[in-house]
Amino acid sequence: MTSVNSWNLTNNKLHQLFKNNDEFISIKVRGNTWEPITRWLKLDSRIFRETTSKARITLCDIESLAEIYNYRSIRWKAKKLTPLPTKIIPQSFKNIFRKLPIIKQLAYEIEIVFYRYNENNSNHLISIVIPARNEAGNKELLINALNKFKKIPNKLEIIFVEGNSKDNTFKILEELKESYSNCFKISLLKQTSKGKKNAVVEGFNISSGKTLAIIDSDFTVDIDDSISAIMESTKNENILINCSRTTFPMEKDAMRWANYIGNRLFAIFLSILINKPVSDSLCGTKVFSRKFFKLMKKNGSWDSKSDPFGDFTIIFEAANNNINILNYPVRYYARKSGAPNISRWVDGLKLLKVCWIYMISDI
Repeated sequence: MTSVNSWNLTNNKLHQLFKNNDEFISIKVRGNTWEPITRWLKLDSRIFRETTSKARITLCDIESLAEIYNYRSIRWKAKKLTPLPTKIIPQSFKNIFRKLPIIKQLAYEIEIVFYRYNENNSNHLISIVIPARNEAGNKELLINALNKFKKIPNKLEIIFVEGNSKDNTFKILEELKESYSNCFKISLLKQTSKGKKNAVVEGFNISSGKTLAIIDSDFTVDIDDSISAIMESTKNENILINCSRTTFPMEKDAMRWANYIGNRLFAIFLSILINKPVSDSLCGTKVFSRKFFKLMKKNGSWDSKSDPFGDFTIIFEAANNNINILNYPVRYYARKSGAPNISRWVDGLKLLKVCWIYMISDI
């Protein structure tokens, strides 16, 4: 990835930076507070001289120019809080301070990363993983979803991962696999461990699609919205579609009050940590590329067991690997059958632990 300091760029070099058509560009700028101060201290200002010697480039200038050249910003983050030496301060402390509101806005040095947007309309394979545990009562919803999947123009691979249910979920999935095997490539796994994260990991580990999607088997997220999100994700491999259930009014009893408050608080916290708006931190429907999947596999985060659902890991790793996180509003309904397979308080504490790990890291 090309990385430059904006204050060293001439006019020609600045424009050429975007004309080179690199996939990623990282540009450092002075913070809005420090930019005039650094020039004044060097007497490099129109206040002191007729012509200045250095460019006056701000975050806003860079974002505007990048858009002209078809580059999209992923996010910005504080790289250096002060021009003073800070070697004696532990790195974990500096990582925490750089993420704090107000402080990061006053940073001395800010880095913003862009990716070149190229829309892809190829008919590549899409892999959809559907974890299912005690979902026998949602058979009709499963059939409805499979029928709607037929309308997707791309080739599909459906991977059911059954989580050792107490009802006849596995038998129902076997029947559906037999009935729809002429429409899609369908795989059925029996989960070897516990938890949604493990189910998703085992499903994607045998997948072969270029676009990867997670859809919950209770289908509380509108299936048409999920399909639309999948199709939008196929257009570019450098995006994560994070579906948001909290944008529009949700059906009564769709989400328990405590869960809603917890989700909103986590969404705010995640937005602060990655410096990118996240409107729903725990929606089960997420779509991303095999490119991103390989990055998570390579750094070991994909197989980590600290995150009970995998949602936070996917969001944090997207920010960490320069994948643009896009919120996609979806309609959200109450469960038709069964109960949520989560433990609010125990899993909530596990999610806080995941947040702490990334808070002290150099994300």
